[in-house]
Amino acid sequence: MFAWLKQKGIAFIFACLLTFTCSTAAFALAIGESEINQLLKQHNHYKNSYGIPGLASVNYDLHDFSAKIGQNAEKRLELSGIIDGLFQLPTDQFSAKLNLTFDTVPYYDAQKGAVYLKDIRVLRWSGSPQQYIGQVQNLLPLLASNISTYLSSTPIYTLDEKNPRDKMIKQVAKAVRVEQGRLEVETVDNFLIP
Repeated sequence: MFAWLKQKGIAFIFACLLTFTCSTAAFALAIGESEINQLLKQHNHYKNSYGIPGLASVNYDLHDFSAKIGQNAEKRLELSGIIDGLFQLPTDQFSAKLNLTFDTVPYYDAQKGAVYLKDIRVLRWSGSPQQYIGQVQNLLPLLASNISTYLSSTPIYTLDEKNPRDKMIKQVAKAVRVEQGRLEVETVDNFLIP
């Protein structure tokens, strides 16, 4: 009788492990667009500067972000924000405010437990004062390149290993996927792989 129970017990444990393994393959954590926008309100200020000696430089603040997630066929993260910048040219210096909308692909670095932005594209922009828009337009490719470099090397979110939820996510997360209205954290195929 104990042999029969032992066989059934092993079969039961194996079935549970198989079910657990299969269910974890489909396990996904998601964060919605409204939650992302709440996070952006809390951590919503990036300062940076760039310049080409003797030609131009810009000191800027990038702030007041809002996000739209997966709202187009390409499933990208769209961010809108404001740039307050001090533009310095050899013959002129001026302040300008730009409304910038760009889209990007979020990338998760599993070792660092951090989300970065890559493949940043400027979709549209406008600015003021109007008298400097021509000069800003000439500098926009350099500004966009600098913002892209900055945001692709600076995490927009890092998991806190002191937080039990974040620690668990870091152990199982392998990627971030953009879906309509949410970012999904893809997890490892099962918890049994070390």
